[in-house]
Amino acid sequence: MLTDFFKVIFRRLRLIRFDRNLPVFLIFLCLSTIFWFLQTVQETAEVILPYRLTIEDLPKDIVFTGDMPSEINVSYSSKGWNAFYYKFMRNDDPELVINFKEVNQKSGKIIIDANTLRRAVLRHKPQGMTFKSTTPSKIETYYSNGQHKRVPVIFNGRVSTTAGRYQCGTIIMPDSIDIYAPKHIYGSINHVKTENVTYTELEDTLQTRLALLVPRGAKAIPDSVDVSLCVDIFTDKTLQAPIYSENVPHNKLIRTFPPKVSITFLVSATLYDEITPDDFLLVIDYKELQSSSRQCRIHVRQKPSSIRNLRISPETVEYIIEQSNE
Repeated sequence: MLTDFFKVIFRRLRLIRFDRNLPVFLIFLCLSTIFWFLQTVQETAEVILPYRLTIEDLPKDIVFTGDMPSEINVSYSSKGWNAFYYKFMRNDDPELVINFKEVNQKSGKIIIDANTLRRAVLRHKPQGMTFKSTTPSKIETYYSNGQHKRVPVIFNGRVSTTAGRYQCGTIIMPDSIDIYAPKHIYGSINHVKTENVTYTELEDTLQTRLALLVPRGAKAIPDSVDVSLCVDIFTDKTLQAPIYSENVPHNKLIRTFPPKVSITFLVSATLYDEITPDDFLLVIDYKELQSSSRQCRIHVRQKPSSIRNLRISPETVEYIIEQSNE
């Protein structure tokens, strides 16, 4: 098959007729290209070189909490050949070094102005190049002297599920992070929220990674968390739970009829077998009892946070008050 392919190509190449003037044309094309290149390298051109930014003599307890660029782009003008060499043929890794003592430090903020950047560039300027500008032209960022504290992470979003399914929990890992910030910002941060997100029509548990929203000048470590939005099928479950009484004088005793009531609720399939009557506290309040009525209302004082749509049947019960022998 491969042999046949090359035979077809060879036959087609033989059919191509080359113009006698083609070699002459190619020679003049090459000469024109050479003359153009020689003319170009004599002209002044602009070249932008990237420099790795390094801050030397940085105190050990300093943590940059704002955006500190790792690279500075320096614009030069030079003869074309020189510009071509530094742009495409230079193999070293140029570095722009600024001493921390040269930096303007004020109230947890660092400012590296244009003059400081210019002085640093001139110390490393290549021969034959004329300095023009830097990008960025000025650097402003925040720093912390090591002050940090651990704060909780809060999920910041909206979640909806398909019919018959419910969100049964949100797991954030890690659930708290270290926050670094200057003194004037540090005290006002008590928690950190995730980026705002919206998830609709979820049918199953969703695992995602979310960035954290931190105030300007602060830094979170880590700066993102893993979030699991737990979705499960919910089903009805019914239990018989006892009724207790509260605010009863020590010499009184209350009996209800019936002593237990049915409680029905929605619970996820995973937790179905874990929910028991001991997870609920149903009470009647002695202060609400009236002599003219023998019916009292049932209050739910305790229930699992993982259930939904709790219903009590019956919602009221009869009672009698007895004298206690104690």
